[in-house]
Amino acid sequence: MKILHIGKFYPPYHGGMENYLRDLSEEQAKKGHQVTVWVHNHQWQNLTSKTTKTVVKGVQLIRQKSLKPLLFTPIMLGFGRQLKDIIKEQSPDLIHLHWPNPSLFKLLLHKSTFSIPWVISWHSDMVTTRSSVMMKLIYWFIKPLESLLIKRASSLLVSTQTYANHSKQLSKYASKAKVIPLGMASAEIDQLELSASSLVFQETEQKWQANQLRLLHIGRLTFYKNQKFLIDAMSALLDTQLLVVGEGGLYQELNDQIIELGLAESVELLGAVEWSQAHALLASCEIFCMASDDRAESFGVVLIEAMYHDRIILVPDTAGSGMQWLAANYNKGFVYKSNDQGDFVAKVSFIRENFAKIMSKPKQFNYQIKHIAEFIEQHYQTIQTGDEP
Repeated sequence: MKILHIGKFYPPYHGGMENYLRDLSEEQAKKGHQVTVWVHNHQWQNLTSKTTKTVVKGVQLIRQKSLKPLLFTPIMLGFGRQLKDIIKEQSPDLIHLHWPNPSLFKLLLHKSTFSIPWVISWHSDMVTTRSSVMMKLIYWFIKPLESLLIKRASSLLVSTQTYANHSKQLSKYASKAKVIPLGMASAEIDQLELSASSLVFQETEQKWQANQLRLLHIGRLTFYKNQKFLIDAMSALLDTQLLVVGEGGLYQELNDQIIELGLAESVELLGAVEWSQAHALLASCEIFCMASDDRAESFGVVLIEAMYHDRIILVPDTAGSGMQWLAANYNKGFVYKSNDQGDFVAKVSFIRENFAKIMSKPKQFNYQIKHIAEFIEQHYQTIQTGDEP
């Protein structure tokens, strides 16, 4: 099958949506499909980036010339010409879109794609409860285009039923929604030496203090990730250390919070770290925790990375997010009331007291990308044969 993915970005750009797109496309190429991935080139030079074409692990990767993001939204330049070339050279059997990505609206102007089935991976809604007033205003204008995109698509892939149930836009097109969880590739992680004798593991161990319960958080430092809540909660936790990995606009604010609360000995912002160090941190922590209080956290790919390392996960019951579903379907998963410091502290204390018993449970991991790719391929086939409603 000839598959064209159109996404927002692609690694080395950091993000769960980007990692998933890479893992899925590489797995599809490994299975013998002809796979093209078309994304914005995130390596901007002043206001724009350049178009580049490479082949990475069997995937034809096109990073399109783009305008620097405005309100977190990059715009592809030369979209029509590139689309025409791709269709002429690749003749895709199916176009797999990854939403949100306003550049996709340009597809509606090109009837040459209308005879090709579209599948949309709905990673998250464009706006949620805590989105800015400006974003909500912009969305009011573009929502009709989003609806046209959905109507044109054969199906919508959503990572959990929980998210689909809480999305106003998806609820209007429930008959098109198909629940298939996200997944991750593990081959490179398996090759990464994370034993106690390895250099990366030893370097990571130096970041942890002796005789402290190890809490880890990985995520962009932005409003909906809610790292502020985790730092506040650390004031009520003794013999506990929190490491926060990620970069973003809230770094200085969070750092000031740590100093103001006198938590410099127990909380540290590590900023961005190398891929190998991130996995060493996941392998060496004891609890991986999240605090996102908005549906913008639709799934949490980093949670399945923590599961892969057999870590305990602790997440909030944020309405409409898939985090709670992931924890409920994992034998080392725990859920606390969103933004409830008392409940968070109580859950951490419970885990501390029962740590050995919890960790004695067998490793449980159901999100290998090879299995997720099989489900998606079966779904592709039902669309091509017309078996889907």
